[in-house]
Amino acid sequence: MNNYDDLLKVPSTGLLPQEGRILVSSPYYNDTFFNRSVVLITDFSEDATAGLIINRQLPYTVRKMVSELRIDEPIFFGGPVMPEGIFLLHSFSNCEESSKLLENVYVGYNPVLLSIIEHNAIPNLKRKFLLGYAGWSPGQLESEILNDMWVVAEGSYSLIFNTPASKIWETVVKNLGADYSHWLRIPERIGYN
Repeated sequence: MNNYDDLLKVPSTGLLPQEGRILVSSPYYNDTFFNRSVVLITDFSEDATAGLIINRQLPYTVRKMVSELRIDEPIFFGGPVMPEGIFLLHSFSNCEESSKLLENVYVGYNPVLLSIIEHNAIPNLKRKFLLGYAGWSPGQLESEILNDMWVVAEGSYSLIFNTPASKIWETVVKNLGADYSHWLRIPERIGYN
């Protein structure tokens, strides 16, 4: 890094958005919803893009937020669109209502899968419940990437299910390499300095 301009540049990873990839927010993007967020892209087409923020654990359980579900585990903020909607990322391959995003990572559910989770019928089944989702109109995400708000990276089962939510953004930035290492030294809320 030669000067301050170099510090503010957001280098491209060369990856394009697609289902199963992640969006990593630039530390200069201090939006209320997306500051230091990591979004798993669940839908990508000419018509729209949708994804789920995977690193914003809420201080509530699934049961507290959705009383008809008897599931006492954390729930996450998936995004500002349709905040009352429940979404599920999981590792269960036998749910016809689910779509595969990555190896052993699916999105969607049906009553059978919810019952399996409620009764802990498959103890090693990985899952993450989320409220709401993030959405972009045609061309909006591409414009935000060009404006250095996001970097596209590869998603993974381990990142989604095995990395503590509070460490996901930091883990991804470390994995992006030396061109991004200075991001880890930038204060979480730039405006507070």
